[in-house]
Amino acid sequence: MSTLTTTSRKLVGLLEIKFKMVNETGLLIRAPQAKMVIGGADQQSMSVRKIYTVDGQEIEVEVPFIPGSSLKGRMRSLLEQSSGSVLYDTSRGIFMHVRDFIKNYCKDIKHDLDNLFGSPSIPLFKITDANLKKQIVELYAPTRLIVRDMYPSEEYVKELYSKVKVLSLDVFLEEKSENRIDRITSAADPRTVYRVKPGVEFDGEFKILIYDIDVDENKLGQVPNYVKLIAQGLKLVEDTYLGGCGTRGYGKVKFKDVKLRLKTIDYYRTGSSNEIHDLGNFATTEEFLRSYDEVAKKIIEILKHKMAN
Repeated sequence: MSTLTTTSRKLVGLLEIKFKMVNETGLLIRAPQAKMVIGGADQQSMSVRKIYTVDGQEIEVEVPFIPGSSLKGRMRSLLEQSSGSVLYDTSRGIFMHVRDFIKNYCKDIKHDLDNLFGSPSIPLFKITDANLKKQIVELYAPTRLIVRDMYPSEEYVKELYSKVKVLSLDVFLEEKSENRIDRITSAADPRTVYRVKPGVEFDGEFKILIYDIDVDENKLGQVPNYVKLIAQGLKLVEDTYLGGCGTRGYGKVKFKDVKLRLKTIDYYRTGSSNEIHDLGNFATTEEFLRSYDEVAKKIIEILKHKMAN
């Protein structure tokens, strides 16, 4: 005889984090092979057509872009390594940190990295441990972190247009020739790479879904951890690299102008600007990292007040 299990999970707010990212060396997020053309570069940056408003007119431009998955994956990988998270040999022979209750990998329901970045869905009927099932029902929630794709900023595109007047993908890229030398025969294997040239500024945006259990210290209470992980992740990427060939000089990036604001759930009911709370503007990732605890306290204070009324 089955027993009906009931619970609730309330979304109480969304934390919005906007920032600028400037690549300081050539950046390469490889386009899929299907986009390669005969006679083109051996490796090409990912690109997409996007509409910008320049001098009061809308123009469609092919621009390089950075998929949200690239930044999210890089941040998660570095955070797993920095925290010493246990890595598991997955079915595809790839070592990574995975919280999987069915495969008996990490089963820590309070693992903040998994709660923020996400973990596989749980077929609850396969959980045989009654205590674990109870924990999941009481404390589990969907992935909190949303990472948007990143495109060249409006400001950068306008500045570029004022200089070149004709915008195309080529003005965002640089050509780099590389060569591999056979260690036995000394035969050369030259190739060409088109990568995003230094100085291109991108707009970035994160959204963090905040649930009631994230605010309640008697349950998860992990809002400070989430904010800290974002600040740490950005700094780790900044001090290492983003994209391919990072150990050979590619992908050095700089994050700046980090702006945080909180929208309570009442904003989505009323549209009132009173439900939007500015939490701070930080010129650098260092400033953000030093201030994450203060930001988290503001979030908890605002949301606890809303939840109590």
